[in-house]
Amino acid sequence: MSEEERLLRKMMLEIAKKQRAPEQSPCPKGPLHVDRGSFEQLLQGCKVVVADFWAEWCGPCKMVEPIVEELARRFSGRVAVTKVNVDENNDLAFEYGVMSIPTVIVFNGGREFKRFVGYYPGLAREIVKTVESLL
Repeated sequence: MSEEERLLRKMMLEIAKKQRAPEQSPCPKGPLHVDRGSFEQLLQGCKVVVADFWAEWCGPCKMVEPIVEELARRFSGRVAVTKVNVDENNDLAFEYGVMSIPTVIVFNGGREFKRFVGYYPGLAREIVKTVESLL
């Protein structure tokens, strides 16, 4: 096989791979306040979704809020970062077994991968490490 034939074959294989692999649209910029419908769409459309289950009256939730905002900036377009108000979406909290807040759940391929409960030093680092391992 000549060098030209090898190059042509390599190019054809690359084109075939691109045609087979579905083009994944970028995840919307966040943090996004979601309800059941929009949350389920994001789970189906984005490979990685970070969900912050919180409430307006929750002090530790306010401490997690800057972490969630930084995650949204850092992974903009690659990860869907969401906020689920448990008072408005108690069905979602129940469905995902959220017993206390704040709870941050990282989803991979629509399934729960890892959860973080409460606020503690090092929380941001642990979430970033988890998300980066999935990208």
